[in-house]
Formats: sequence, C-alpha cells, structure tokens
Amino acid sequence: MENESFTDLVKQVKEHRELVSSGYTGDKQYLEKVREFERAQATVTQQVNLSIARGEDLEKLALLDSLTDLYNHRTFVKELKSELGRARRYKHSVALSLMSIDHFSDLCKQYGNLTAEAILKIVGNVVGHSIREVDISGRYDAHQFIIALSKTGISGGAIVSERIRQRIAAQAVTHNWQSFSLTASFGVAAYPEQAVEYDELIGCAFEAMERAAARGGDRVLAL
Repeated sequence: MENESFTDLVKQVKEHRELVSSGYTGDKQYLEKVREFERAQATVTQQVNLSIARGEDLEKLALLDSLTDLYNHRTFVKELKSELGRARRYKHSVALSLMSIDHFSDLCKQYGNLTAEAILKIVGNVVGHSIREVDISGRYDAHQFIIALSKTGISGGAIVSERIRQRIAAQAVTHNWQSFSLTASFGVAAYPEQAVEYDELIGCAFEAMERAAARGGDRVLAL
C-alpha cells in the first residue's frame, strides 16, 4: 500500500488553512454521528460484579477500559472537557487524534475474538507509551482510540499521530504460528482551529479519520 511520506504529511499540515476561531469547521454529518454516539454512551450503565470488585479494583473498573488499561470512553470525555476548559482559561491549543484499526471487523472474522483482543492490547500499549504524562488517551469505541495532546497544535498532533502509526505498523501479531502486521487510520483536529466544543472537536477528528480510511488507510490526515 502506498503511503504519504512523513515529509508530505508535514507539508500538508503547514499548508493548513489559517486559524479559525468562530466555531465548528467540519462536515456536520460527522458531527451528528459523534453526537448520536455520545447520546448512546450516556445511556450505557457499567455493570460491575461488586462481590469481587472492592476498593481500588472498583475505582479502576469505573475509570479504565478493562482490556487496554487506557481511559474508558466516559472518563476520557470527562478529562477532555477539563482539558478544553484549561485551554480556554490559559489560551493554549489542544490537539485531538482519533484512530481506527484498519479492517478490524475482517481481522475478527478471520482470526477470532482472542486474537482481536490481543490486537487491541497491542495497540493500546503503543498508544499509552507514545504520549506524555500530561496527555490523555482512551479507548473511544470498539476499535477506535483517542488522544488529547495538551498545549499542542495541529502540526504537533499530526507528528505524534504519524509516530504512533509507524509504531503500530512495526508490531507483529501471531496467530497459529503465523505473523501479520497492523495498520491504522488517524484523523487529527485541534482546538480552537477546527472547533471549540468537545463533541465538535471529536467530529472534526472523526471526519479526518474517515477520509484517511477511505483513501486506503494506514495514514494520518488533518482537516
């Protein structure tokens, strides 16, 4: 698969349109998809087996995704809102990167659930070890991961995403003594360039991610 070079990525970001602070700049159909998903997530009740989960275990289950040990969706959104609040107060940027594992449903069908879980753990580990302590990472949906980069603009967000993309592509997954590699599609947006509200920011990143996947995947795109 032919990929955009790192130089092309940096050039794309440098040629990005000038700062827009008036509001959401993406396609509203993607924003509505994000808002529908957020509404659905708000109705989900986490079920915890209280007979075996006590103290710190219960707190961990409430905050983290049990498979990847990254923040779960609910916790990530809460932390993102707080980060955007700090960004408004101190007038700094926040970059958001939303990534999807390419062809994940096909991988599940071909290799089974255990290998699919191993894939998610591998990608979660790469994500968690590729960001700073001040940054926020989470599992956004079944095969999607999300990162908020504090005090980072669109260029920095694209560079970090490209680094993670390369590290994911370098991973080898073994199934029945056969190894295969992974790829992922990334969409990058930034506050306040593309959006000022959390769901609008996710909507912009989601649109860029969908476009990256439509171009064949295994690439980073910024609106």
